[in-house]
Amino acid sequence: MDSFQNNRISDRLQAIVQVALVFLILIAVNYIGMRTYQRIDLTKGNIYSLSPETRAYLQQLDQPIQAIVTIPENSDDPGLSDILKDVRLLLREYEYATRNQGENRVTVEYLNIYSQTSRARALGIDDPNVIVFKTGNRQRQVRINELYKLQDSELREFLGENVFTRSILEIVESSEPVIYVTTGHGELAPNDVGQESGASALFNELKSRNFATRPIDLSTAERIPEDASMLLIASPKARFLPQEQLLLQNYLDKRAGRVLILLEPGHEHGLDDLLYNWGLLVEDALVVERDPAYIINGGDLIIRRFADHPVTSSLYNLNIRVITDRAISVREDPGRPLDDSLAVTELLITSDNSWADRQYRKPGPATFDPSIDIPGPVKIAAISEQQVDSSLGISLPGGKVTVIGTSNFVSNQRIQSSGNLYLILNAINYSIDRFTRLNIPPRPIRKVKLDLSLEQLHLVRYLIWFGPPAIVGLLGLLVYLSRRN
Repeated sequence: MDSFQNNRISDRLQAIVQVALVFLILIAVNYIGMRTYQRIDLTKGNIYSLSPETRAYLQQLDQPIQAIVTIPENSDDPGLSDILKDVRLLLREYEYATRNQGENRVTVEYLNIYSQTSRARALGIDDPNVIVFKTGNRQRQVRINELYKLQDSELREFLGENVFTRSILEIVESSEPVIYVTTGHGELAPNDVGQESGASALFNELKSRNFATRPIDLSTAERIPEDASMLLIASPKARFLPQEQLLLQNYLDKRAGRVLILLEPGHEHGLDDLLYNWGLLVEDALVVERDPAYIINGGDLIIRRFADHPVTSSLYNLNIRVITDRAISVREDPGRPLDDSLAVTELLITSDNSWADRQYRKPGPATFDPSIDIPGPVKIAAISEQQVDSSLGISLPGGKVTVIGTSNFVSNQRIQSSGNLYLILNAINYSIDRFTRLNIPPRPIRKVKLDLSLEQLHLVRYLIWFGPPAIVGLLGLLVYLSRRN
């Protein structure tokens, strides 16, 4: 009897130990699986995988990145729901790519700014439908209209990976690109808060994007500082002196410098010789727009036509317009010196019904004179880029000169209008080669449409109803027959 009781106790202890071991094995397998598992993307084109370029940058992250998504999760708008799905799937890949020992360097938070007001206030976020990348005191806000390429009013490509990776690189950059802003010619001032004459909002945007801006007076400077990433000439009202123009020319030629010029109609700039050497022609001819689709109430210009160039690519792809008040003609100089190393691209174009009036200073209504005026479409911005071929047959980047024949689009009054901020930021980033090393392809948006006739729908319904039971019954019959035999 004692032996029987001892055996029963032993069996129970063994069962308990076995159950405990099973649980321990399950916990160990899950623990190991959380840290050392492999995911395989079997989709066509690997649309749910990050590019090797993004993964390489993410592996170099040495600081945590927080992504805050303010797109509502239960939206009545099916378009927003689809966008949230794309964003969620992509950010999940960023989390996975930065996971180390169960912790992610990129973390994602979904925030409802209306119901989580205290949390939104603590993060300093008050805009819906944005994705904010944040590290320390730096942050970059991405709007949903930056994420897609439109064609014929339909979403064609998802640009999210390119935009997200650029945003992360922008906030983690250790060195600040330095933009020197010319003074002494009545240029727009960084600290001027005036609505029409000030550009403080632009310089605040540059500061938030890790740019450093410093003033420079070329009339007293002996040379352009070594730490200059580029020079910004914003709406000069007086002519540059010959020695100032020579200083700019030496900076461009000898140091592959970068210069961005925003011109204000009705003012002489004195940079004609420099622009001629770079194949650009700026004419004192004011754009007159007659197409109602290219003007708004008050007479402001709407620029809708852009070149397919990195400076204007986001505007071109997303069909975003630029709004300004007045503009003059800026185009490739047909009589420029022959120089195969120079590539000139005309960026902004007005409508076919416009023209550039050379006699705009005269009183009275503007009338087109074919013998004097420039027929439309009128080009109002251009970029000249130089490529230098070395003795080893390698093409090296040279200087860049970008000229935009209007400056009011960056004023405090208009900088946030439509695509104005995109244009100036793209021009600056491209000038200093910021993030041009990224070559992340967009993801095509594939729509699967299934067209079935009424008969086919009935057939599918019957297969769903009776197919599984029929299969189970057939398997049962086969098992019965096999056992009987």
